[in-house]
Amino acid sequence: MISPLAAALLRQLAAEGVAGWLAEDASAPFAPARLRRFAEDGNFSGLLSASGSADAVREACDALLWVYEAADGDAGLVSAAVDRETSLAVDRPNLLVRIAPDGPGLRAVTATVAAGLGVDVSPVRSLDSCVDAMDAYFSGLELALAGGLSLRRLAAVISVPVGEIDAEVDARLARLASPEALRHRGTAALAVARLAFRTREERLGDEWWRVLRAAGARPPRLVWTAPLPHRLTALVGWRTAQAVSVEVLEEAVAHGVPNGDTLLKADDAGRAALAALDEVGIDMTEVFRALGARGGDPVTLDPL
Repeated sequence: MISPLAAALLRQLAAEGVAGWLAEDASAPFAPARLRRFAEDGNFSGLLSASGSADAVREACDALLWVYEAADGDAGLVSAAVDRETSLAVDRPNLLVRIAPDGPGLRAVTATVAAGLGVDVSPVRSLDSCVDAMDAYFSGLELALAGGLSLRRLAAVISVPVGEIDAEVDARLARLASPEALRHRGTAALAVARLAFRTREERLGDEWWRVLRAAGARPPRLVWTAPLPHRLTALVGWRTAQAVSVEVLEEAVAHGVPNGDTLLKADDAGRAALAALDEVGIDMTEVFRALGARGGDPVTLDPL
């Protein structure tokens, strides 16, 4: 289980609009009974699954299905990188099909939502990809609505790998080794998160979204994946989530408690931080390209 202090931190984050998701380790996936106990204790409301067989993913979905029902589809979600055959075999309403945001992946996002399944667009590393992910979700909702499906429980999350962004940028800053460069360590992920948050707010102001919202659609949730322990209380905003391991959560306790929203109306600070990184020689486009080239991203083939 988790310590009382870690449980308190999750409750404090939830009070600020940040859902706690459990990030599963592929080498040691959580037993369904343990996952269910975590949820019953009110500690985690979602799972970033390491995926696996249809049976394993279905068991994870079943462990959180009661949370999903109690929240009317707004919690108890399980993200898994599964193909069409596996997603159909899982056959659970709280499954989010994890799909990469490249060309084929974005078409798959639209097709998957149009068929009535939730999606996790991941990993989204740039603002352009964030816009593309939301547009693909909106297009799927429009097709689902035209096909007579209810939008009320169709869920989408957009996952931003803040941990790997910070790690990559900090490693590059360390290689530069200048005092000015080192001063900017730990700033990249928060800057990207702030701009992603602003991007989502702008897209939710469009007329296209207002029509879908009136039909019962829910705004996509931003999920910060693998945040470093000291970043948990620095990434606080409405309708977001943090996907963390138990170990990272326990380490985060030593770094204080949340102190209000850090993302809303903070896009200017985000742009300033990225500009400062650029000035010391950090090209974020190259950072994102390097991260994508390392592989490990979800399958991009259309699952439906």
